[in-house]
Amino acid sequence: MYKNMSFEDILNEISSTDPASAGETVTSLVAALASALGYMVANYTISNGNDKDYENTLEVALENLIDIKEKLMEYAEESSKYSERIQNVKEGKDKDKSLKSAAIYSFNIAKTCYNILKNCFTLYKYGSPVLKPESKITCYLAWAVLNSAIISVEANLEKINNTEEKENLLNDTIEFKNEADSLLKELKEEIKG
Repeated sequence: MYKNMSFEDILNEISSTDPASAGETVTSLVAALASALGYMVANYTISNGNDKDYENTLEVALENLIDIKEKLMEYAEESSKYSERIQNVKEGKDKDKSLKSAAIYSFNIAKTCYNILKNCFTLYKYGSPVLKPESKITCYLAWAVLNSAIISVEANLEKINNTEEKENLLNDTIEFKNEADSLLKELKEEIKG
């Protein structure tokens, strides 16, 4: 759905009265934008031959980021179909199953954003010096979207009745968030340096 829409149409769709997928869709699309921006930094650097010593490293980041962008576009497409999940939760049908599925879905988006962050080291360190601001923007967009996905995870977990499943997923989320915080701290140190 979103792959073939204009940006204006996407904005209109998201701002409609149907909240079913708005949060997850925005999270996926903004993460895809972050990935695309990172891709541009790597692509520009390679194309201009700015640093032949790190061309292979940047090519790996380039491949990672295009794969990540495609995966995020798939997540955006998938999230547009979540009206049924919302209806099931409202009606009480398979509520825990629907909420768990939504939490795992958002958790997967967060993990994908984490992979953008891992590529940010390469972009900032070896990307074109002219594009340092774009490398930083890529990092901070990925970080913001990762946290947005975590918010969705926590919101869905909050409503699950099965305490054991809820506790397991919550512990996984906390552990992952701590790992992501640690990575961001390292990135900030690199960016300051």
